[in-house]
Amino acid sequence: MFNYETSFPIAVASHDDEALRTAIGWCAAHMEDGDRVTVWTRQKQNLGHNRILSRFVDGYRDVDHVTARGGSYVRGSGPVLMAWPDPADIGEFLTWNHNKVRALCVIAWDADTIRPWVTQVKPAILGDTSLWDHLSPALDPVVEEALRSLTMTVNHNNTISAGYEKDQVVGSFLALHDAGYRLEGDLLSGWAVANGWSGNNARRLQDYAERI
Repeated sequence: MFNYETSFPIAVASHDDEALRTAIGWCAAHMEDGDRVTVWTRQKQNLGHNRILSRFVDGYRDVDHVTARGGSYVRGSGPVLMAWPDPADIGEFLTWNHNKVRALCVIAWDADTIRPWVTQVKPAILGDTSLWDHLSPALDPVVEEALRSLTMTVNHNNTISAGYEKDQVVGSFLALHDAGYRLEGDLLSGWAVANGWSGNNARRLQDYAERI
């Protein structure tokens, strides 16, 4: 069962001042009447470390700032600018807020960290496009089909750290491993986030793959 579907526009931007301004403009262009722009950072102090973002949040009444540690719940519908998340952060945020997201723009701090997710969602590219000249390798079709099957059978309202859900995931991964298929944890996590898995379950998916 899918936890959410990403039917809204998605963009990714490089970590430089010009790209950040472009990302802000991209979010503003996707606003509708009554919308609010939400800026996400992992911690509150992360915002203060970037003058462009902090001025954007402080300068407009219809711009909110949320943090992962604060629960990440958005105040109203509208575009979202996520600054420097990893794929699991994206998955966790969308799990709770996907029905309020008008558009999503992700600012990349470390391109390699989110490259598997970018490979899957194929977002619009803002700023330095050379960061994405080389995307992650495609999953083996057999591995991807196994993930699709798990996506449809696992209850995404539950954690995959115990019980039926864990048995399904680990059993599937062990069968793939025994059959000679490589399990690249970051690729599996990126695929999972792009296909509706929560951030916590995507992290556990990666952990199981790396342990096996």
